[in-house]
Amino acid sequence: METAPDLKRLRYCARPMVFETGVSEFPFSVAGTGFIVAFRKNLLVLTAKHVVGDWPTNKLRLIVSEAGDCVTFTNRWNIRVEEEEETGDQNDLVIFQADIANVSAAARGENHVINLTPPAISDWYGTRNNALFFLFGYPKLANGADYELSKVVSNQYLLHGSYVGDSLSFGCYELAVQNPLKLSSFDGLSGSPVFSLFTGSANAAQPTFCGLAIRGTASSGKVHILGSQTICAALDEAIVA
Repeated sequence: METAPDLKRLRYCARPMVFETGVSEFPFSVAGTGFIVAFRKNLLVLTAKHVVGDWPTNKLRLIVSEAGDCVTFTNRWNIRVEEEEETGDQNDLVIFQADIANVSAAARGENHVINLTPPAISDWYGTRNNALFFLFGYPKLANGADYELSKVVSNQYLLHGSYVGDSLSFGCYELAVQNPLKLSSFDGLSGSPVFSLFTGSANAAQPTFCGLAIRGTASSGKVHILGSQTICAALDEAIVA
């Protein structure tokens, strides 16, 4: 999987999360978004904790191709918090160790990895008021399971907008987003990666990783994100080698 910061390929880091149900008539379900990152030579998948809940790690998948190639998970870390903060948005993160052994070479070439090892990759806060923010993920109303064909229906949507301010929870922020395709619900966009492009320079800007989407509504046009600083701190604590 490529790690080059190519804007045209950036959207291929995000994929739908799939749950194995164990029910023969309905063997899998689709809910939420995850994305692929590299950190200290580890290949990982990040999503919002509420997307996967307590679902067993070995029953979760990330679909990474139209042919059905799946990334599986071999380990899981939840963000470590003080007990009194366990319900806060700042804790809505889960990290998975990714296993791509069963992903074809063709599918690996189609996907993109965000390299979060260099600190500068997520340094966005200073330019927040002069930046275009965007996220991409898989809303439930346009995605799901086709049981007759035994495949995942995946349609990715992109939203863009601007910075509003700090959210109520520490390390979280609020964006105002445009909804040009008039999605009636943002449900399923949780776990989507969020980036920004600095617009205050004549030079071509590179996208900066800002965090992941944790909640939002189409009616308000607002999305709350868990910031990259909190995410990178969690990665630093979880991944020691």
